[in-house]
Amino acid sequence: MKRRIFTVIKLLCLILAVALTVGLLQEYVFCHADHNRQRLKGFYEEDKNSLDIVYLGASEVYSDIAPGYAYENGGVTSYLFATQANSILNYKSQLKNILSRQDPDLIVIELNGAVYGDEHEATKEPNLRNYADNVPLDLNKAEWIMQNTGDQAIEYLFPFIKYHGIWSDTRHNKEQVYKKTIIQDQIRGYNYLKGILNETNIFQNTQRSMNDSLPDSANVKEPLTEVEENGLRDLLQFCKDEKLDNVVFARFPHIVVRRTFDRFARSNTVGEIVEEYGFDYLNFERDIALTKLDENHDFYNLDHLNVYGQKKFTAFLTDYLKQHYSVSPRELSDSQQAEWETCADYYEAYYNYSDRLIKQGKRRELSEDCELIERLKDYLPDN
Repeated sequence: MKRRIFTVIKLLCLILAVALTVGLLQEYVFCHADHNRQRLKGFYEEDKNSLDIVYLGASEVYSDIAPGYAYENGGVTSYLFATQANSILNYKSQLKNILSRQDPDLIVIELNGAVYGDEHEATKEPNLRNYADNVPLDLNKAEWIMQNTGDQAIEYLFPFIKYHGIWSDTRHNKEQVYKKTIIQDQIRGYNYLKGILNETNIFQNTQRSMNDSLPDSANVKEPLTEVEENGLRDLLQFCKDEKLDNVVFARFPHIVVRRTFDRFARSNTVGEIVEEYGFDYLNFERDIALTKLDENHDFYNLDHLNVYGQKKFTAFLTDYLKQHYSVSPRELSDSQQAEWETCADYYEAYYNYSDRLIKQGKRRELSEDCELIERLKDYLPDN
C-alpha cells in the first residue's frame, strides 16, 4: 500500500514537473515575441486597481496615446490594452481581461476593429493570435478559444505546439530582443512606456483630404460585415448586461481620403449601433477639429499620429475625459508615484529622441524594447 502511494506521488510530481517545464518553455522560449506580447504582458504587471483609464483597441491606441505624458500633464494613470490589427472578435474577451484586474474610472474602447469591412481581416489568424497568445489561460480565454478558433483550438490552448520550432530559427533576432525585454519588465515590475509604438515621420499627404467635410457627412453610412456587426453587438450586449457605466466608445483621428471614406461611413454606422445600446460614441475622426491636430504635421501616415500628434491628442483627450466623465486621478503609494514619474521621464526621452530622428529625416518604428530603452537613457531629463 505504501509503495502504491509512493508511486502515485512520484507520478503526480512528474506530471507537475512536466507541466511547469512546458509552461516556462511556452512563456519564454516557444512563443512569438513582439510588441503585442510585451504590451499585454506589461498590463498584468500593473498593480491591481491602480489605473484611472484603460484604452482598448488596435494600433490607433498605441500610436495615439502616451500614458507617461497623460500622467505628467494631468496626473492620470492609464494603460494601452491594444494589439495590432485587433479584431472585434477579441474585444469582449479583452474587456473581461481588463475588468479582472482593474476598476478604472473609465474604459475607452476605440472601435477600429469593427470597421475593416473585410470578414477575412476580422478572422485572420495573426489578428487573433496577437491577443490570444499573450494573455494567461483562464476560463475567459478558454471560452474565447472555443468560440473563435475551430479545429485550431488545441494550438491556441497550448501555443508551444505552433511555435515549438522557433528556437532554431535564426531569422527571429528581434524576437530574442522582445523576450529579453519582457523578462526585464517582469523583474522591474512594470514597463516604462506602457506599450506605445510610433514612427518618426511627418506624413505628406498627396491625396485630397476630406476631413473638413466630415462633420457634414454624419448621415453617410455603410453596412458592417456580418462578422463585425455580430461581434460589435455581442460586445455592447455584454456591457449592457453587466451594467457597465464606466465604458465609452470612440473613433480616433484619421486623415480621410476618397479611398478610405468607406471606413468613415462604416464608423457612422458603428456610432448608430453603439447609441442604440445606450452608450456614448466619441467620433474624433468626424470631429477632428476639436482636437486641434494639424493633418500636415501630426500624422506619420493616414491612420496614425506621430509623436507631435500623440502628445497633442493625449493632452486633449485626457482633459476631455476628466471634464466629461469624472475621471479623477486616484491616490498613489510612494512607490507607484515614483514609477509613474519614471514613466513620464522616459516618455519625454522618447519624444525628444523621436523629434531628433524626424529632424534628421530618419524614419524608424520605435516600440518599447530593451535596446530602445537603453538608447533613451541619454535623453532622460537629468542627462
